[in-house]
Amino acid sequence: MDSGSTISVILPVRNEAQSLPALLESLAGQAYPHDAFEIIVADGRSTDATRDVVRGFAATSSVAITLVDNPHIRSSAGRNAGLNVARGDYILFIDGHCHIPSTHLLRDTAALFAQSQADCLCRPQPLLAPVKSAFGEAVAAVRASALGHGRDSFIYDLAATGFVDPASSGAAYRRNVFQAIGGYDERFDACEDVEFNIRVRKSGMKAYTDPRLAVYYEPRESFGSLFKQMLRYGRGRVRLMLKHRDCISAGQLAPALLAAWIIASIVSCVVPAPAWLRIALTVPVLAYAAVIAGASLHLAWKHGSGFFFRAVPIYIAIHLGLGCGLWLEALSGIRNRLTSRSSLKRAGVTEC
Repeated sequence: MDSGSTISVILPVRNEAQSLPALLESLAGQAYPHDAFEIIVADGRSTDATRDVVRGFAATSSVAITLVDNPHIRSSAGRNAGLNVARGDYILFIDGHCHIPSTHLLRDTAALFAQSQADCLCRPQPLLAPVKSAFGEAVAAVRASALGHGRDSFIYDLAATGFVDPASSGAAYRRNVFQAIGGYDERFDACEDVEFNIRVRKSGMKAYTDPRLAVYYEPRESFGSLFKQMLRYGRGRVRLMLKHRDCISAGQLAPALLAAWIIASIVSCVVPAPAWLRIALTVPVLAYAAVIAGASLHLAWKHGSGFFFRAVPIYIAIHLGLGCGLWLEALSGIRNRLTSRSSLKRAGVTEC
């Protein structure tokens, strides 16, 4: 074990009073010298008892715990706020609504940095934290399935070991990574970690993944909360593609095409339209429905018949949430650009 290395664990949080005590307990119970790591909680102006929880825990903890303010609220800004006060050789990010399954997470982090000589460590982040409902269990299963997330992602892979593209799952870094490429882009409300990890990859730094670094996340517990999450991810994808044009791919744009196709199909059935157009729009939607039904039946075969009726709307929430988010962000960008042009024209300024 590389016990001589210090680790800063940064938790960007907002309104995590319920889940934070268990997370802090897990971190304080790590099998790593307590004087060799610190916990930094970057609070995004919580309106619950989050800050009181942190202060109360810090008062009796043998591990150094620092509470910093994140006035900009977003996770990207919280990560940067934590970085500003971090003192560790290695920087590890963990969200507030997580479960740490191993007491050796920090020990394994230090050991893998030393063994691999990687600049970035990636980790699986499956939705395996304890859930409160059957719907949450179904969300975890759907998100881990072939149609539930990008197939180029290692985020749910509990078996992969070795050097990988850090984009989807990078979470721990040597301090010099931030000195080389800067911090997180605070314009991002989602995908800020992916954007940062793309810069890690482009810089030529090495990333390594290992299942011993797994952290379990909590799945969403309702259709509405899942849809809002995916909507936010969709908007983040647009910002990501605008900043890194080489990230544009058919897979990234597919949800937007699906959402537009479904809406057009519904409209064609409501307003007068030629029969051939209705058929052309409806057949692909029916094919999508068949694929989703097949995937849901597969999950029901593995987990029980009740999974079918929960999996179908969950797949729809994931795909349409992403698609609608992509469109909303794209249209918002167009509107902002037109507004800017109009303002410049009224001011008599010619746009270059």
